Amino acid sequence: MKPALLLLPLILILCKLSPAQNSRTKWYDNAVIYEIYPRSFQDSNGDGIGDLNGITQRLDYLKNLGIDAIWITPFFPSPNADFGYDISDYESVAPEYGTMQDWDRLVSEARKRNIRILVDFVLNHTSDQHPWFKESRSSLTNPKRDWYIWRSGGGPTQPPTHWTSIFGGYTWTWDPKTEQWYYHIFLPQQPDVNWANRDLRKAMFDVVRFWLNHGASGFRLDATPYLFEDPAFPDDPHPPAKGGPAALMPYNSGRPENHQVLREMRKILDGYPGNPVLLGESSTATIQDLAKVYGEHHDEIQLPMDFLFGNLHKLDASEFKKQVDAAELQLDGQPPVLFFSSHDHERQWSVFGDGTHNDQIAKLTSALTLTERGCILLYYGEEIGMGTMSQSRLRDFPLGPKRPVADERDGERTPMQWNTGVNAGFTTGSPWLPVEADFPTYNVASEEAKPDSIYSWYAKLLKLRHDNPAFRDGSYVPLDSANPHVFAFARKSGDKLGLVILNTSPTEEAVTITGMRGVIEGVWPAFHLIQYAPSSSPLTQKLTIAPYGVLIGSTN
Repeated sequence: MKPALLLLPLILILCKLSPAQNSRTKWYDNAVIYEIYPRSFQDSNGDGIGDLNGITQRLDYLKNLGIDAIWITPFFPSPNADFGYDISDYESVAPEYGTMQDWDRLVSEARKRNIRILVDFVLNHTSDQHPWFKESRSSLTNPKRDWYIWRSGGGPTQPPTHWTSIFGGYTWTWDPKTEQWYYHIFLPQQPDVNWANRDLRKAMFDVVRFWLNHGASGFRLDATPYLFEDPAFPDDPHPPAKGGPAALMPYNSGRPENHQVLREMRKILDGYPGNPVLLGESSTATIQDLAKVYGEHHDEIQLPMDFLFGNLHKLDASEFKKQVDAAELQLDGQPPVLFFSSHDHERQWSVFGDGTHNDQIAKLTSALTLTERGCILLYYGEEIGMGTMSQSRLRDFPLGPKRPVADERDGERTPMQWNTGVNAGFTTGSPWLPVEADFPTYNVASEEAKPDSIYSWYAKLLKLRHDNPAFRDGSYVPLDSANPHVFAFARKSGDKLGLVILNTSPTEEAVTITGMRGVIEGVWPAFHLIQYAPSSSPLTQKLTIAPYGVLIGSTN
């Protein structure tokens, strides 16, 4: 029997069973978005701090790697209490990062390479140095007083509630001049804005229009669950223990009022050409809550980040399957957004590595994300195996004007490792953070020249994702491996099928792959191996896969 005939029974059944059919109508549906922490990507002027011109210099690298868009973390003027996430001017570029002219040039050069740029929009709070907040705290009658959240409480010693900040301490700070407390879910230097105020809302939407008019292809929205609070401000009946995590109860997280703001913002984007997108830092407790972030009519955030997947910290095939199946089968066919590393997450090479097989594990985890349907986020340096720097090494690095405060997340924000030269090619000056000691081995220049390097593996996966119909825009097909250490799934686009088998175990594992209603067995003769690591194996229904092995097959 011909391979095409062997595929027919599977295709007919999958067309009925898979809810995530090929619906790639927008550029972002299956995009790979590369997160850049600009302070650490490339320094163009020797001051030890990365900048916008440095990103422009590296656009050819990003194009050759195969990414579709870049998300740049905040590059606006800021006192840097939270390294850029405390913004004092939404419509300008911080001097250390460049100028608006540098931004415009970056956008122009990126467009020539078909790379889009997302701006990191901090919409929950501003810096306490922002002119809006300075006006707000100047008097009880200032027109911008209601642009932030003020309450009297019980005087200077008794805050309005005993809610706990995500960064520790009360969510309230006393202002002696006006004798009231202002609210902040994060640092005291990051007062929350009041989205219930229509003038504040208009001002924020004007920021959206400003960056869209300057060529942004959308926004990564910071801290989206925290835009509103219960106006009654009830006390927390179960406050956390002293020094414990914040208590994000229904009255200060995931409020229903958030949806209207996000719908209004989405409507603004829909009025611009090029399908600009909202990528949301949408941390949720359940997959059902994540589904709601897309909007009841899919008219809010197009790409809410799946933290249920991103917060996994153990190589566990069963847990990977559970979370991927949920994202694929319970989001009404909307594109899932999968990631492991970010500026707030320890790098996956360090999280999942065992100290011996780190490189192979890096290939394993990248295959897990880059062969999936939907939008995938990569963090700069992930593609060369950069790890999280130890706190002991960071403590030995002297603080100075380039690093006014130490941050526990410094370890995942170290300079990009470009080559074996001074400071790994990041800067000709003194870097704001130390370069990881392993840069002579893990760097772009060295790895580009090695066909078995982590970089080369990423580049191959990205090419597969762009060129192979099944992996480019195919639907997701859940499979069973009959082995708790092996995660297997398929991708389907028309009569094209892709197959992925991942061994999360340090030992060789036997696998028996079965599909929906057992019909996948008939397609095995049509599969051929296209990617593998560390060793190849015949693609049959029953096979053995090497420790931390990856097998990727295709019928086309």
